[in-house]
Amino acid sequence: MTKVHERPNRASPSEAGSFVEEFDRLEQEREEKLRVLDAEFKVKKRAIQKSTDADQKEILSDAKKHGVNKGVIRAIVDAQKLKRKAEAMIERADGKVDGLEDDDRDFATDIRTALGNNFASFGLGAAAVEREEGDDDQDEATAAVVAAVKGSTSQEEWDKAGGAGASH
Repeated sequence: MTKVHERPNRASPSEAGSFVEEFDRLEQEREEKLRVLDAEFKVKKRAIQKSTDADQKEILSDAKKHGVNKGVIRAIVDAQKLKRKAEAMIERADGKVDGLEDDDRDFATDIRTALGNNFASFGLGAAAVEREEGDDDQDEATAAVVAAVKGSTSQEEWDKAGGAGASH
């Protein structure tokens, strides 16, 4: 063990040890509180998941009785969920651009305008949209997603995004 040399403004080894013990005690306390909090959170999360799953199962059962395929419902909801995530990411990205200095912000805005705001304006995005629309053998889920996305945009936005070539 390293010897602590006593000087006029230095704590004795036992005093220094008491600081370490107190600091470690607080660290252990924090770890325990966080462990308990994490366990409580997991219990609450499982309860929410279970409740929501039961409610969704009931809705899917009712939908099936009315002739609505659960795959269609899930596909549309998944598309909407992805759209919400994308919008949140865009908002976060916009915040980063807004945080830039004036010249950099103007330059970033010019670049974004040149690139376009829709992924379908890029070559690969347009090709993906065209492929999905032109696919007559689309499965129900893909068809539902394409319909949901098309339904959430204006005809002008859809055409601009590359959907004009395969309009039905």
